[in-house]
Order: sequence, then structure tokens, then C-alpha cells
Amino acid sequence: MMSNPALYDQPAPGSRRSPRRNLPLRVGGRQSNGSPVDFQIFNISETGVLAECEVDIVANDAIQIDLPHAGTVRARVVWTNGALIGCQFDTRISPATLSAAQLQSAVGSHLNLGATEEAPTDHFGARLQRLRIRKGLSQSDIAAHLGVSAPSISGWEKGRTRPKHARLDALADLLGVTLADLLEEPEPEGVEDLIDRSRNQIARAMGTTADKVRILVEL
Repeated sequence: MMSNPALYDQPAPGSRRSPRRNLPLRVGGRQSNGSPVDFQIFNISETGVLAECEVDIVANDAIQIDLPHAGTVRARVVWTNGALIGCQFDTRISPATLSAAQLQSAVGSHLNLGATEEAPTDHFGARLQRLRIRKGLSQSDIAAHLGVSAPSISGWEKGRTRPKHARLDALADLLGVTLADLLEEPEPEGVEDLIDRSRNQIARAMGTTADKVRILVEL
């Protein structure tokens, strides 16, 4: 299996390994030529990210990623696999930025403020994408195994379409989960529980107590 340098941090002598966060987070950014690009971040640490984008990016490309709290962060692509890219930051980001990214991801995944009853959030696509990344598979890998096109997999993950029932068993087997795990809709986390959990995570990252962390949500 191909190793991914962005997922394995090299800790400084005498220091603990850099903490990693697994999270679905969509952010903006730019290529080296200034063209805007959207990144779907799946894994982030103080030294790099594992992300996916829909533009052609190759190893050694210099990019910019807009992260919560930190703003624009410069990075270099060190690994690619289809639409997946592993990037190393030019300068390490802070624990506060890690916590801010996790908080923004949590809020975005639990509060769909723009949704209506006619257009509900499709959790299947997000779950499929998360399981695929966890298994180390690209959209092309899934497509080849199921005998469909890569754009079809992209459509499933974005909620535009769903796979036919006959393909679901094979898809679950490939991802290493049960059919129920692939299809089951999770219970949404309450807003108060979400804020309490995020406050505790930020407090641990900053080396303080939860009662000293205040979270302001502007609607």
C-alpha cells in the first residue's frame, strides 16, 4: 500500500506526536496560478492535511488553503492518488487552528441552515465518502470494482444520485462494513451537546478548562 506522508507526522525531538483530527470540512483555497479551488479535508494535523479536490493537482504543486482561525496557509502537495492529495504545510499550524477546524466541521455537519424540507441533507453520500477515504480508496477504485464510471461515484457522494440496490451489498463488502452501517442514518447530535463537546476539545487543545472557553454562534 502506498504510504501517505501527510498522514504521518514526524515529531520534533523530545516532543509528542502532532495530534491529528479526522473530520469532513470543506474550505476554499488557491492553486499556484491563483485559480480558486475547493478542498474537502478529511484529516488534518499541525503539519499537513489529507484532502480531495476536483482540479488537476500533482506532487510538488504549491497551494494555499483557507483554514479557520489561521486564515490562508501555504502548503505543498507531497502525495496524490486520483482526486486525493496529501499536503505538507510550509509552517506548522497551531493547536487552536486544529480545534477551530474541528469545531467548524462539527457545526457544518450538524446544522444545515440552508436546508429545506424539500431538499434534505443526504447523509448517505457523506458516509460513503468518509468510509471510502478511511479504506484508502479513490472514486476510480470504487467505480472499477462496481463496474460504473468515476463520475457516478462522485454523484453518489454529492447526493445527486444513489447506487442501485443490487450494487449496495458489493459496495458494503468493498468498504468493509455491513449494509446496515452503510445505509443507517445516524441520530443527529443536539446543539447543546455539540457546543459542550467542542468547548471541552478546545479547552484540552489550549491547555485550559472548559469554563474559560466561550463559543459565539452568529446566525
